[in-house]
Amino acid sequence: MDFKAGLQKITQLLKQENIDYMIVGGFAMSFYNRFRFTADMDLVLQIYPHDIDRIVKYFPEWEMFIESFKESAEKGQLFNITDFDSGLKYDFIIYQDSDYSWTAFERRKKVSFMETECFISSPEDLIISKLLWYAASESGKQLEDIQFLLKLPDLNMQYLEIWTTRLNINRYGLF
Repeated sequence: MDFKAGLQKITQLLKQENIDYMIVGGFAMSFYNRFRFTADMDLVLQIYPHDIDRIVKYFPEWEMFIESFKESAEKGQLFNITDFDSGLKYDFIIYQDSDYSWTAFERRKKVSFMETECFISSPEDLIISKLLWYAASESGKQLEDIQFLLKLPDLNMQYLEIWTTRLNINRYGLF
């Protein structure tokens, strides 16, 4: 798998199509120096389901699945595409409009990662998403990621407390 080539490809096409995004999940964890194996890149996209064609046109081998991708997106489910050139699988999550989602998107960070300029979730919002994933899956790797992120300097604990309270997210005694 060529993570660098996959990152460059997806960020270039999203920029070309003027699609706002942020990288979340395990790939974002790597930016924050917690390297662990991940076979995919999770991206939150600010598009509507009918705009999925704007991405799939760069992956012609997936065009026959466009309607299925749109149906998944309309249901609030992710859709994924494997880039056969880089070997990287992209999990696309359609932005869900809410006060929290808007705030998280506004707080994303423009960074240089693997020699590529891209947008990555803030560590606080990554913690919140991992708390939600842990609640759904009880996956130990989510809990380990959260514990790692909580050690980062300059973490905005007030932001975490406000949004986990507002969204009624269990903190599992971590903070």
